[in-house]
Amino acid sequence: MERLIYEMEPRAPYDFGKMIRRLQGVNHEMFRFQGDRLLRTIRFDDQVLVLAVDSIGSIENPKLQIALYGEGLRHINDVEGLKQYIRVMLSADLDIQSFYDQLAADALYQPLVERFYGLRFILEADLFECMTKTIIGQQLNLAFASTLNRRLMELTAKPVMWEGLELPVFPSAQDVARLDYAQLRELQYSQRKAEYVIDFARLVAEGQIDLNGLFTQTNDEIVTELSRLRGIGRWTVECFLMFGMGRTDLLPAADIGLRNGVKKLYGMEDKPTEVEVRRIGAAWAPWSSYVTFYLWETLNDKLKERIT
Repeated sequence: MERLIYEMEPRAPYDFGKMIRRLQGVNHEMFRFQGDRLLRTIRFDDQVLVLAVDSIGSIENPKLQIALYGEGLRHINDVEGLKQYIRVMLSADLDIQSFYDQLAADALYQPLVERFYGLRFILEADLFECMTKTIIGQQLNLAFASTLNRRLMELTAKPVMWEGLELPVFPSAQDVARLDYAQLRELQYSQRKAEYVIDFARLVAEGQIDLNGLFTQTNDEIVTELSRLRGIGRWTVECFLMFGMGRTDLLPAADIGLRNGVKKLYGMEDKPTEVEVRRIGAAWAPWSSYVTFYLWETLNDKLKERIT
């Protein structure tokens, strides 16, 4: 099997151990673990590869060993582009210290920094995967959404065997576009959810939506463009921007988990409204996504019905 092994140095602080434990805690269906090694399949240039990530540094002097495996490596011409794609996925270039410096002025937020110091997003492997999984997860608890994700993969994409582990492969837009609604209905998808997932895949497969072209657009432009699509609302696009594109200034104020997190942080008797969360969250810019992320994580042990 072809392989590519190299080292990556993320910006400090970078706590890869916390990032792994967080994925384990939410039982993310795409990842497998060998001790502190992170494994999953990815797609790049239409090639399916196995990605293995090991931490060989420390929080303040982080270093990762990246290993890629697969016969598809020989068909990839842009190796530097592949490396940059993985840097983005692992949030390696994020200046998270600026986020901590901003929160330092408010003692209320210091426990968040201390508890989650060095924790960053590990983004979904590609934008089609992220949006599809976000659509599937709408109004579902985490466990059932994960079950539906697994069933979609089992229906459409053959897993990869690697060192005795079966690694799931998320389907391409073309794979999903070939399905009919009844096939997903048989997997316990509702009729509408089956339509939303397959219709979105067909738009992407037919080139009517250029997902990579979204990187040149602002958050507001992307919200406007994607929320025009059937089955995709503002919350869905906000989560897509956070977990797919790594945008740092999203405030999904209507999210129940975020509202519960704000209630807990401020010791409120009642859950704040969306308007109240937007008022409080105005001070979080340009790091609203990360305050949201950390507040979600304060509820990780108790709140299961939230975005992964």
